[in-house]
Amino acid sequence: MGIATDPAKLCDLYLRRSTLQDNKDTLKAHERDLRERAQREGLTVREVWTDEVSAFKAGVTREKFDKAIAAVVAGEVRHLLVWKLDRLSRQGMRQVGDVLDTFESRNARLVAHMDGLDSSVPQHRGLFAWLAEQARAESYNTSVRTRTTKAEKKRQGAWPGGQPPYGLRVRKGLTTTEHHPKEYGTARRIADLLVSGESASAIAEKLNADGLTTRRGGKWRSSTITQLAHSPAWAGLMPTHDRYTDTQGRERWRATQEPMLGENGQPVSVGEGVITVGERARIQAALRLRTSESMANGRRGKPAAQSLLSGLLKCGRCGGNMVKGGPSYRCYRRINMGKTACQGMSVLVEAADDAMTHVFISRVSTLPDDDDLLVDLAIRWLAVEDPEKDVRRTELTLALDDAQARLDSLDEAHFVHGRFKGPKGQQRYDQLRDAIAGQLDALQGELAELTRAIDITVLRDGEMMHQAWMAADQERARMLLRVVLHSVALLPSRGQGCKDPVLTRLRFHWVGEDPRPVEAALQRR
Repeated sequence: MGIATDPAKLCDLYLRRSTLQDNKDTLKAHERDLRERAQREGLTVREVWTDEVSAFKAGVTREKFDKAIAAVVAGEVRHLLVWKLDRLSRQGMRQVGDVLDTFESRNARLVAHMDGLDSSVPQHRGLFAWLAEQARAESYNTSVRTRTTKAEKKRQGAWPGGQPPYGLRVRKGLTTTEHHPKEYGTARRIADLLVSGESASAIAEKLNADGLTTRRGGKWRSSTITQLAHSPAWAGLMPTHDRYTDTQGRERWRATQEPMLGENGQPVSVGEGVITVGERARIQAALRLRTSESMANGRRGKPAAQSLLSGLLKCGRCGGNMVKGGPSYRCYRRINMGKTACQGMSVLVEAADDAMTHVFISRVSTLPDDDDLLVDLAIRWLAVEDPEKDVRRTELTLALDDAQARLDSLDEAHFVHGRFKGPKGQQRYDQLRDAIAGQLDALQGELAELTRAIDITVLRDGEMMHQAWMAADQERARMLLRVVLHSVALLPSRGQGCKDPVLTRLRFHWVGEDPRPVEAALQRR
């Protein structure tokens, strides 16, 4: 009984999977070796602690490692056995030194079985430190080689690992995506519905009604459909990834919505996609019209506006919003809070929208060619008329930012930190700088050409603009309207039965103009 409770006769074992390739049999073999060592020394194994996370990354939480050290600090055991020192830590001398100091203060010992090290032997402390640094350097070099290899393979279009999106697969031994024979039909059906303008929730409802399930056998949801639509890999493009740490402290990677760009600024292809790049651009343009940004929950659906001036038309008495109610716009405060909040007013929706259409077309057709608002309006128009060019414009902007950041980093390394020393170093710096500068010039040239190619003819001709405006759906018209208009206020009529045209009662707060004249007009009423 005394042997089982005496800390001096008890030991704990600490095991860690070094890589995902280490299987359970490997851990069992390590545990068996340590148990035999404990038995030879007359020790009883009290607890076996096992982690399956990295011992190198500083931000990783190793719960079992912390508990193993805490057991020694609490005096529950006097001996901690590890199969090899690099299974305990790969963060170098500092962490191992802290562990040794802690054990020494508790009259405890750390044993690295395969390294033949025992902290109770004074001469072994230096060897602990040396091996700890060796393990750290080895882990760092392995990490660098792995990341570099993966990055190069991605640049060459090799699938980075993990499951591709629904409808695609990567067969063993291959590096590119291809159509999944069992999923592609349903995936293509989803794509066709998205291209035709169907909402994600409506698509999910149809799939569930037909008894179709996701890859894991679950019900389809609108969020699942939207995630597919935003996935670059669904269009055969290489995704970019963000690194994060999960709740167990393990490093994980997740794909973003942006495709990886090669050195030429073009998206990197990763094989076949369910949709084309052009279809992806059109789908995303349609989704942007249906979604709004939420700081807390990311992208979420929003109800479609019921009329052209929803959220733009203001009550000339109280300054609050006017909303569509039946055939008229009415003061929201008057409807919900009564006469004490506002006397209220109303105007026919058709009359107000017609007046806004006339004023908008007149305003746009008279803007100078170099006006920033006209350029912005043309870009927005392009996003609807030719979403592929709009996507390319975004990609070029991102690629320019990335190239400029690399150039700034290179200059800082050369001029601030004094790297690239000597003739060879200077030659290497010049080569790298010329290469990045060449990329910048090419990207800027393509972006400038794309900007010059934006056709503003339809925005300069009043008749063409009117035809295009009348052909546009409501969401598109509202998107264009918001480029040049902050809000429009409806002034009260001059009296009951007044037949003044609606246009004479509207006061427009245009983007870039002083709102004070509009406020003064409201105060006079």
